Amino acid sequence: MKTLVIENSTDQGTLAVADDGEILVRRHFARSGEMAGAIQEIFLAVGAPDEIVVGIGPGSYTGLRVASATAIGIQAALGCAASGCPSVLGYPAGVYHVLGDARLGAIFFASVQHQRVTRGPELLPVEEFRKLRALLGEAALFAVGPVPGCDDVQIVRPAAEYLVGCRDSFVPSLEPLYLKEPHITVKRKEGRRGNGA
Repeated sequence: MKTLVIENSTDQGTLAVADDGEILVRRHFARSGEMAGAIQEIFLAVGAPDEIVVGIGPGSYTGLRVASATAIGIQAALGCAASGCPSVLGYPAGVYHVLGDARLGAIFFASVQHQRVTRGPELLPVEEFRKLRALLGEAALFAVGPVPGCDDVQIVRPAAEYLVGCRDSFVPSLEPLYLKEPHITVKRKEGRRGNGA
């Protein structure tokens, strides 16, 4: 069975196609706009997939939505199956922890053991994570991108090719893992002007 995997939870996305678990093609893209062209190249090289797997985060709100929408469109066109998989499983290590900047003084954190999420993903204040970090032991710790207050953590982004082997963690929904509501600026109410009133 040929599987297309889309991972777009960070500022650098990846695609992979596997045939019965063997990776046939890998592609990197820098922006979501490049993803469609890379998928077209893959289809021309190895044909259409029998199924699609999408990294569902947590991560970039826009990146996750673009990946899910793309998968839904391909699924509708081809009539193939589609599944989601937590992006924090996109690493080759057996036992590790992942963190990412969740903005406003928070991070997201997850622990993984042998292709299964054992803790999280969950939101933590940066200070709480610093206390937790002392208890994590020797397992690898990856940041999906720069995280304020955690500059010493190695940045390693999840990759599509590693999600292929996590079939036990696939879910039927392509809905991204949102750990909090997106930050939205609300329009001011009429009549409230000046002096911070």
